[in-house]
Amino acid sequence: MRAIIDIFLAIIFSVVVGTSGAKVISATIKKEALVKVQHGLSSLENFTKKMTTKD
Repeated sequence: MRAIIDIFLAIIFSVVVGTSGAKVISATIKKEALVKVQHGLSSLENFTKKMTTKD
């Protein structure tokens, strides 16, 4: 009976740790994606300015 309880608690612990780990990884990926987009926007703005300005 003790072994069944230990296995059950291990499964619950694994699920909780996995879920919180997935949330942390997801937040990190979103943050890095936003940083990459922000770095790319200045070059896009320069490109559009070059296209729209009259020489």
